[in-house]
Amino acid sequence: MLNNKKLKLSEFLDIIKWQFDDIIGYYEYIVEAEVKSIKQNRQFYYFELVEIKNWKIIDSTRANIFNPRVMLSFLWETWISDISDLVWKKILFTVKPSFHRTYNFSVNILKIHSDYFIGWLELQKKENINKLLDLGIFDNNSKKSIWNPSFKIAVITWDKSEWFRDFQTILNESWYNFDIDTYTSLVHWEKASNEVLWRLKEISLKDEYNLVAIIRWWGWSEWMNWANDFDLCHYVCDFWIPVMSAVGHTVDKSILDMVSSYDCKTPSEAAKILIDIYDDYKRELDINYEYINNSIVNFSNQYKRDLSFISKNLPLLIWNKVKKYDHDLKLLNIDKKIVYQFNILKNNLLNTYKTIVYNSPDKVIWKWYSLVLDEKWRIPDTYNIWDQYTMKTSIYNYKIEIKSKQKRD
Repeated sequence: MLNNKKLKLSEFLDIIKWQFDDIIGYYEYIVEAEVKSIKQNRQFYYFELVEIKNWKIIDSTRANIFNPRVMLSFLWETWISDISDLVWKKILFTVKPSFHRTYNFSVNILKIHSDYFIGWLELQKKENINKLLDLGIFDNNSKKSIWNPSFKIAVITWDKSEWFRDFQTILNESWYNFDIDTYTSLVHWEKASNEVLWRLKEISLKDEYNLVAIIRWWGWSEWMNWANDFDLCHYVCDFWIPVMSAVGHTVDKSILDMVSSYDCKTPSEAAKILIDIYDDYKRELDINYEYINNSIVNFSNQYKRDLSFISKNLPLLIWNKVKKYDHDLKLLNIDKKIVYQFNILKNNLLNTYKTIVYNSPDKVIWKWYSLVLDEKWRIPDTYNIWDQYTMKTSIYNYKIEIKSKQKRD
């Protein structure tokens, strides 16, 4: 038997390779695994694949891609730009095991299934939604609204992009005074979630904003998996001011879209929504202004009517009071001295009435006198040099100017 035969190392490895190739080496296998690490050396890729159960690694192996087209095809189909985005993602591989006399056992990756990867991302998205629902915070931010126009807005975006310039142009054309602070961040690819989250934490330290807008333009769904990140969406749910998500323009809604107060497909739509908020607020202000103005006018008119009534009826009220005193006096059987005193009072009241009637402004003016009034239409005690006054006559009003100082007697 071979067990009792002394073998050289090369002979031993030949036997293992022959048996390995004969039993499993000529077959391809479809394997599901998570990527613990991935490295690139020129056009070759080196993986460490693991199986995780109950948050523990129970198996692991190394795998290689020696055909660069395998990786390029997968990256093109999934729109992934950085291979590090695959770390801790579950992927389906077509592999072929091999045994090399020098490198021993290895796993050669022949294909990475992009459709499985996209499906796995969708599954992760549903799991994250359920986690947020279980925590009872899913609708916390989406129920918030801007209680007044967004005079101060924090915008998380790539500030040198065309879509941000379009966003600014639309706001500037509205003639409203939008005050925007820009926080530059990636808004594509997997690393965007950490950058956007970091920017949100930075904004939360400043108590000066009415709204946070996260905006980008165009992109395939695979570019937007960062918007389904659990930590990012969890933070948005509990964010203290409304969040506007304008990271869509894809068929599927991201979790970020779902949990934000305002969900917009494009930055242009986001800008128009902000303008609409201003328009609604302006309409409300116009209605309130009209109501307040009408109330003031009505009050002023009523006040003028009351004053006019009093001025017209004051002499008549005095005359009626005199007649009442005279009538009451005749009914009383009192001492003549008292009657005399009442008559004096009566005559005084009559004289007061005649004086009021005789010296009313209208009668004074019709006697060819004139009234000199200041800018508040009052008769001044003193006149200041070079001040403007109004001289009121029975027919005309004149503007006069005092050229010498004098005191009215």
